[in-house]
Amino acid sequence: MINKILLVIIVVLMSASSIHALEGGVTVPLVADRSTTDGGDEGVLLGATVIVQNGTGHVFVDTSPYTQVDLQGSARLAAMVASDEMGVDQKAYDFYYIIDISSPIIGGPSAGGALTVATIAAMNKWTLKPGVVMTGMINPDGSIGPVGGIPFKLEAAAAKNTSLFLIPEGQSTVTVQKTITTKKGAFEYFNVKEETVDVIELGKKLNVEVKEVGTIQDVVLAFTGNTITKPEINGTVLTSNYLDLLEPLATSMKQEANGIYEGAAASNPQGPLIVQSKDILDRAETMYKDQKYYAATSLYFQAMFNMRTSNWNDGYARAADKEQYLMELVNKVDTQINSSETALESFKSYGVSDVSAIGAAESRIMAARVKLDEARKTNNSDEKIASLAFANERARTAQWWLTLAIPTDKVIPENILKDRAGWYLSQAKSINTYMIELVTESGGHPGGISGSSEDIDNAEREMQRGYYAGAIFDSLQATVKSSTTIGLFGKVDTAKKSEQSRDAAKAAINDARLAGIEPTLAVSAYEWAETMTAPYDQIFQYSYAKMVAETSTVLNSHSVTTNKTPIKPVLPPYVPEALPSPAATATETKSQVPAFEAVTAALAIILVASRLKRN
Repeated sequence: MINKILLVIIVVLMSASSIHALEGGVTVPLVADRSTTDGGDEGVLLGATVIVQNGTGHVFVDTSPYTQVDLQGSARLAAMVASDEMGVDQKAYDFYYIIDISSPIIGGPSAGGALTVATIAAMNKWTLKPGVVMTGMINPDGSIGPVGGIPFKLEAAAAKNTSLFLIPEGQSTVTVQKTITTKKGAFEYFNVKEETVDVIELGKKLNVEVKEVGTIQDVVLAFTGNTITKPEINGTVLTSNYLDLLEPLATSMKQEANGIYEGAAASNPQGPLIVQSKDILDRAETMYKDQKYYAATSLYFQAMFNMRTSNWNDGYARAADKEQYLMELVNKVDTQINSSETALESFKSYGVSDVSAIGAAESRIMAARVKLDEARKTNNSDEKIASLAFANERARTAQWWLTLAIPTDKVIPENILKDRAGWYLSQAKSINTYMIELVTESGGHPGGISGSSEDIDNAEREMQRGYYAGAIFDSLQATVKSSTTIGLFGKVDTAKKSEQSRDAAKAAINDARLAGIEPTLAVSAYEWAETMTAPYDQIFQYSYAKMVAETSTVLNSHSVTTNKTPIKPVLPPYVPEALPSPAATATETKSQVPAFEAVTAALAIILVASRLKRN
């Protein structure tokens, strides 16, 4: 009764606004699994009403009784995937999911596919065919994920005159546990045994056609008869403009990394980090020659971090006053972070034009500050030096990203960035919670699964600091990590999924360019994915590239014209770091390491020059 009252209230409220949905929404059957009194399983057919209206990106889930987190997570994911499939901004709509649950059910991920098709139908004013029921998770990339209890669900659907039953691809033959009850006198004995079931054959016995579906497009076609078409992808991703933009940075980093290596190898040729750095530099050289410039810069960064750590460890070992040496390192790194932050704020003073470049810079400055804080808190000298070396190099990459910015005469208002940052952060938290719930239910341990929680923590820090662009892209990274983990549940054809992710990223990048945007951050993630071999890493990077390109397009649609165009920073010149001589005394070594003064001075000169040029 409460659900019916809520539905009436929602429909009345919607009638006063511009509605992009069927009046009263779309009702779709849901099939679930529940426990029986003897410890077995049985299927149960439920119902859900989905309403979509113009709004601000809220997802409302009403169930009676209250259900587990995974059913709510399925609804949120359904809204995200439906918006993505239709090529619309999710934040332009509100989504209502009213689910009638007659009895407690086991989990809720299997409702995801049905909720998604109902959402798409509501957005397009399509009706659903009667007699069609499905079970299957919805994955963030639009694929249908595996579920349990399929035979029990099929039996429940058949009892309600279902004619077509859709199941996830690859699950036409499943193994289930059946409970056999026997009585001996006053006692009942339960015996659980495994049984392999051919679901298609079971469907024939029940007079129901069973069909496998792999994507939400397959589901939409089966439920509505409509086809979701994707535009043909033309053109290349790594364009000459992109390569021309990245090549100077890669060349500069190549020179610097090799210069540092020559000095480090001369003083400590067999040091483990130096030997490792040589291998990384060789791989970077291959990437550079293949014009994989972003991949090369990432490897140069890793090598410089290793060599910086090695050099500073060497300096610490030689220092007469080790506490003073560490204090000087902390101060030098703090100076580097402040220098990068000053350059960022100067660039942003004209407004946020290239949102992805600024977001990348903000994210890296925040990561550097987190590592600096970690270094200050630890008493372990090895950990302290490693954290300081990482913080130093990460802060420098913020300035590198500013040199990749493409300023225009349009900026995105801060209130838009702040609002979007909060929304993307909320989305990331929801998907992360859903992922953790699924991992826990499957018997796994969520800790360290995807690293999305760390990205969420960074996004929250960035929100507090006013780094809204950084918060957006760290939230997106968290969402994609959680989504990739969800999408790899069960038996997955990773090669096929990687190819689909690549095509989706390519399409999103192409759409951004058609909108007049060069999505450098998205293209760099795409390029990085091209060099990877591990399925998770490859799928994650392609998916991140897609989401960054789409988000950049949405954000730039809110940009406004300005009469001020920022001057793009230039690359700071490479100044070799003075390294301690093997024969130097402890006191001499302490005064020589680290030598940041020349680099900091060069950065200051460039910053002052750019300000004079702007004035």
